[in-house]
Amino acid sequence: MNVLKQLDARWFQILFLSSFLLLGAVARDFALTLPQIAACFASGLSTQALWQWGLRLPGRRQWGAYLSAIISCFGICILVRSQNLWAHPLLACVAMSSKYLLRVGRADCKSHVFNPANLAAFAAWAWTSGTWLSPGQWGASSLTALWFVALGGLVTQRISRWDVSLSFLGSWAVLLAARLIWLDYAWDPGAAIWVQQMSNGATLLFAFFMISDPMTTPQHRAARMAYAFSVALAAFVWQFVLFRPHGLIVVLFYASCLVPAINYVFRRPRFEWQRTALPLN
Repeated sequence: MNVLKQLDARWFQILFLSSFLLLGAVARDFALTLPQIAACFASGLSTQALWQWGLRLPGRRQWGAYLSAIISCFGICILVRSQNLWAHPLLACVAMSSKYLLRVGRADCKSHVFNPANLAAFAAWAWTSGTWLSPGQWGASSLTALWFVALGGLVTQRISRWDVSLSFLGSWAVLLAARLIWLDYAWDPGAAIWVQQMSNGATLLFAFFMISDPMTTPQHRAARMAYAFSVALAAFVWQFVLFRPHGLIVVLFYASCLVPAINYVFRRPRFEWQRTALPLN
């Protein structure tokens, strides 16, 4: 147990995301090829290495410096589909470079603005030709949902971000239920629709591995919870009032720009991944 407590939480993320990508590729027949996956990881890791060594960062010789790049590449492969071979490596390069080029905040709370996987997904939808997002490809099976919640909950607890995940999921659940009641759905099929929307793989991936990113969410706990509710509300309006696609991805992209200002007002020290190697208080 002591070994598990000292293990970087990102290894759990990698274990989970790799198993989920494998599940999708084998069981769900993703429209994703092995060359696309290989090119994405080669580009993401190479870009991370170039920045690490070019800036002569102290951790450039250690595995820990590249774990976030691996996680981001998994996220890109899970969410993005393309008709060509160049889109995935291009998006991986842009996503990893953004961590070094787009940094703001006070000295004690300075970090990158965008979650790399979220930036790549937004860019694939808004700016890149021949690409699209495939957020609902896993279906809504109970087993998949339980797997998401189990490992997702483990990771968010270890990085002290369970509050933002639960705040988002609770807000999203209430909003979806309120919509079904407003539309005067009967219990059957209303309850089945609500369960399907809540147990969708993309929703749980967003809750446990995107909005809960400790580097791009507010550092203050109360601010994080309000931030999660605001993202859920804005995404709900985007998707179910304005009838636009990919509400969670789009809203989080824009909301991330507000996080530095939130951290400036609600001051807390910046999260450090090395702290996750120790038991949390």
